[in-house]
Amino acid sequence: MKHKKVSDKHAMIAKFTEEALRLGCGVSANQRHVIKAALAHGKTMEPAGRLAGANRECSHA
Repeated sequence: MKHKKVSDKHAMIAKFTEEALRLGCGVSANQRHVIKAALAHGKTMEPAGRLAGANRECSHA
């Protein structure tokens, strides 16, 4: 039976995480505002019906 090399996978995850954080350059003021509004209002501001888009659970769409 072959064993998976978990340490290689964890090393790759750490490497890509570090690179993403380095290249991401932080959060803009507009992004921070959207996140704060989402946390304050929760799902009450989420679109419903046709505005929410197609239902992904429906197989024939």
